[in-house]
Amino acid sequence: MITITVPASSANLGPGFDCLGLALDLYAYFDVDISPDNDNHLSGFLSQYINNENLFLKAYRRGWKAIVAATGPDRPPYPLTVQFHSDVPISRGLGSSMTMVAGGLMAASVFGSEETDKPLGQRRALTPAQLFELSAKMEGHPDNAAPALFGGLTAALVTDDGPIYMPLPLSDKWQFTVFIPDFEVRTERARSVLPDVYPRSVAAANSAHALFLIKALESGDLATFKIAANDLIHEPYRRRLIKDFDIIQKITEEDTNGRLLISGSGSTCLLVSQQPLSEDARAAIEKRTDPSWKVVRVTPSMEGVTVK
Repeated sequence: MITITVPASSANLGPGFDCLGLALDLYAYFDVDISPDNDNHLSGFLSQYINNENLFLKAYRRGWKAIVAATGPDRPPYPLTVQFHSDVPISRGLGSSMTMVAGGLMAASVFGSEETDKPLGQRRALTPAQLFELSAKMEGHPDNAAPALFGGLTAALVTDDGPIYMPLPLSDKWQFTVFIPDFEVRTERARSVLPDVYPRSVAAANSAHALFLIKALESGDLATFKIAANDLIHEPYRRRLIKDFDIIQKITEEDTNGRLLISGSGSTCLLVSQQPLSEDARAAIEKRTDPSWKVVRVTPSMEGVTVK
C-alpha cells in the first residue's frame, strides 16, 4: 500500500489570473493498494463520487493510458482500493479537483511502473514533466497543477509545446489566512461572469500588477504588494458572487494592514498580511456574516505531491 499526499493550492493571487499559484498546508490523503478482486473499492469519498467517474479514478486511467502508450504493450490498469481523507474543501477555490487529479496520476505512475528493483513508494513510470502536462490538460489550466505537484509559489504558462512552470521565491515575512464559507462558487459560474474582451489599458495594467506582485512576494515589500494585488481581470466580477466579501475585506484589511484576495474562483478568500488576524477581528467576522466562515491560519507547503 502507498499513501499519496497532495497539498491544497490557491490560484491567481490577485492579478496572476490562470498563471500564479501557491501550495498551502491543507492536504488530501489517499491510501491506495491494488484491489484483491476485479473491482475498484472507494471509501471516504462523498457518496455521489463513489463510482467509476470518480476524478481520482479518471486521472488514474488517464495516467495509465499515457504509460502504456509510451512503453507498451497494452495492459489494463490494476483495480484499486482507495481510502480517502481530505482537509481541502470541495468546490471552494482551494484546488480540491487538482488534489484528485494529482493523486490519481501519481497512483498510475507508481503502480504502472516496472521498476521492480525499487521499493513500491519509489517507483515512477511518469516523469514530473509528464505529470504536469497530464494534470494541466485534465484541469484545463496549469495554475493549480504546478503548486500541487511541485509545492511553493509557482508561475505556469501553456505553450504550443505544452505547459511549463517556474518556481518563484517567497519571502518568509508573509502570513496567510484562508476564509472558507459554507457555500460554493462553481468554476463554471465564476468564469461565466467574466467579460470576453478587455480594453488594452486593463490588460496592460494587470500585467504590470502581476509583475510587481511577484517581486513584492519575493522581497516582502508590503507597500508594493498592496498596490500590485489590485486585480482588474476577475476579482471585480467574482466578488459579487461571494456573499459578505466586502464585510470580510474591510474587517481583515483594517485589522492586519494586508490584502484579501479571492482564492482561485472562490468562494474561499485568502488574506495575505505580515501580522496575524486578531481575535477581535475573528469575532467580528463571525458576528457579521451568515452563513458562518471557517477561519484557518495556513502556511505555504514547500513540497508538492508525495508518496510514502
